[in-house]
Amino acid sequence: MMWLYIFIVLLVLQLPILYFFPTPPKMKKGVIYDVCIVLGCPTKDDGSISRMQKSRMDKAIALYQEGNVKRLLISGAGVRNHFVEADVMADYARSCGVHASDILKEKNARNTYDNLRYAKMLCKAHGYQHIVVVSSCFHIRRSSFFVRKFFNEFAMCPTDGKEKIKHYISEYFRMWNTLYFEIKLKIKNR
Repeated sequence: MMWLYIFIVLLVLQLPILYFFPTPPKMKKGVIYDVCIVLGCPTKDDGSISRMQKSRMDKAIALYQEGNVKRLLISGAGVRNHFVEADVMADYARSCGVHASDILKEKNARNTYDNLRYAKMLCKAHGYQHIVVVSSCFHIRRSSFFVRKFFNEFAMCPTDGKEKIKHYISEYFRMWNTLYFEIKLKIKNR
């Protein structure tokens, strides 16, 4: 009986996560998106592309090569080291056949919120209205939460890669952290 109570408590604790981080909108068949925003993540310490960066770029490059997106907007500064994420990821895209003229780089963002804030400015400047955002599968719900702050219409596209359980656990706590600061901000702005 104790297990039932624990299960119910854990289920109730999930409700805010499910409410504030719902299943993100998926890409629509037959729609060609103006741009694919690829969210950055840290580069390896030697400056080479990390496994997670490669996974995100492979998904974005596949969308580009299949004709589902016209351009790639790669976002990310040098956060954990001095290598700029957008530069490393763009170099990889070019090495895979993406035309340099179809790549935009945003090199100021230091977190997911900034990725999307700066991407919004670039999308507005270039007139991009139909966007899709690529990120890791464990990161897709929280990144969608931030995308909603800047874009009315969008689609999310998770990577195909299998991620380690530690990434999902870390992301779960980051969702709670995001909710905490969101509530704190709303209280402050009353």
